[in-house]
Amino acid sequence: MKRNQQVLTSEQALALMNGTWGKMQERDRQILNLLLHTGLKINEFVNLNVEDVYTGQRVRRNVLIRGLHGRRERRIPLDGEARNAVNHILEFNRSMGCALAPTEPFVISRQRNKKDGSIRITPRQVQRIVKTLREDASINFKTTPQTLRHTFAHSLLGNGADLKTVQHILGHRSIKTTRDLYGG
Repeated sequence: MKRNQQVLTSEQALALMNGTWGKMQERDRQILNLLLHTGLKINEFVNLNVEDVYTGQRVRRNVLIRGLHGRRERRIPLDGEARNAVNHILEFNRSMGCALAPTEPFVISRQRNKKDGSIRITPRQVQRIVKTLREDASINFKTTPQTLRHTFAHSLLGNGADLKTVQHILGHRSIKTTRDLYGG
């Protein structure tokens, strides 16, 4: 049973990426870019540390996602667009006075988290960024980080990837999950 997933067309994704941007919004644009080019789950994304994407000298070619609850680790390739997004986000961190220590959060918030005082961006903040930029691009359906993940998966399949590859990159336990979501 295939579920009906909302995905962005290439024109909608382009509109989302080409919105009006100021210096502070450039980091937000790069967050969208990275999500569109990796298909990361929102919690995987917000829990990334600098060492997961940056060696100290260069941006990594893959992001290592550590498995939870007995799941295997998986590597997600970073294409040129994704590596460029990582560079921009790291540059934003530097401009905010953050050291690029390996265990520091990769994506930082513009303000400290009220609950724990950390500077790590929260899933809710990412959701707000996506919502705001969707509204600016006049996309008339609910667009969330999960929509970006589905868009990424459809893009992979549209470019010839097989279901097994998509399953691995997305981290689905079963090929059935991938098949139910994306057909095949």
